Amino acid sequence: MKSFKTIILGICVVFILAACDQAVWYDTREEAIEKGLREEGISASSPMSVEEYDDETIVSYVQDNSLGVASITESEKGYSWYRSAPYHGFEVTGDLPYTTGSFTFETEAGVEVSVIYGEIFDPTMQVNEVASREGLDEVTLLGESNLFYTFLE
Repeated sequence: MKSFKTIILGICVVFILAACDQAVWYDTREEAIEKGLREEGISASSPMSVEEYDDETIVSYVQDNSLGVASITESEKGYSWYRSAPYHGFEVTGDLPYTTGSFTFETEAGVEVSVIYGEIFDPTMQVNEVASREGLDEVTLLGESNLFYTFLE
């Protein structure tokens, strides 16, 4: 009788652990990105960028004039979308040509990524000028938006 209870308890633990894995898995990285963006309410035409960083796939995108960043997790189950940081945007008044901020987010695999991001307000300012002023090699402008970012090594 004791072994029967142990087996039942073991089965319950397996079901509980399986329920804790809330990630939705997809067959391809592209499918995980597409479905992840859709889950976030991002249209296919919204500005976004996909790049590799420290063996991680990082997706940067615009959500309501704010920067969103997610990682694509790869495992034997497939690929999943993982966003651990809130959206980052600005509420700026005044005549600034641009503004910047920074944050760190963690991928599901535990890789910490430091991000410098910003928004250009002066329509005559070029993104490479912002990078130069901030002492950065380059920053990435997200499509037609005024948002930019770079990952720090």
